[in-house]
Amino acid sequence: MEIICGTRRYQAEEVIEQYSEMLFRLAMSRMQHKENAEEVVQDTFLRLITYVKKGHTFNDEEHLKAWLLTVAVNRGKSILTLAWNKRTEGMENIKEVATPETETGYAYEYVSRLPEKYRIAIDLFYYEELSTEQIAQVMKTKPATVRSYLHRGREKLKEMMEADA
Repeated sequence: MEIICGTRRYQAEEVIEQYSEMLFRLAMSRMQHKENAEEVVQDTFLRLITYVKKGHTFNDEEHLKAWLLTVAVNRGKSILTLAWNKRTEGMENIKEVATPETETGYAYEYVSRLPEKYRIAIDLFYYEELSTEQIAQVMKTKPATVRSYLHRGREKLKEMMEADA
């Protein structure tokens, strides 16, 4: 199956390989449970295939990336609101989560303890290197709100690390 991004054409397998780790990290920062994060990633790619089969295309790679991130965030919201999910426990050992090579499981463990809105903003800003405007589109909020989330998230991280020192 071909996915059209502006003038480029990709095979679905290429897109899955390129974006699966990014979507998994985002899903883990939201879901905190490996199986649910994997479900979010799978559902996101299934929705992509359905979307493309209906004849939709993307303006460019940034459009595709933003679309995938938005679908993953929305799918995560759906899973979190299910009644059965409210009774499940989070992943005990968050250090097993795939993190960028430059980050340690130790730092990611602190990020994973932040409230959801701060986790998502920090993950998209630092790990995925999106701008505050792009994050605002994904989170369906204003760029100023994203900057506030980032500021408060960094403050909370600092407090947690100082408390553990």
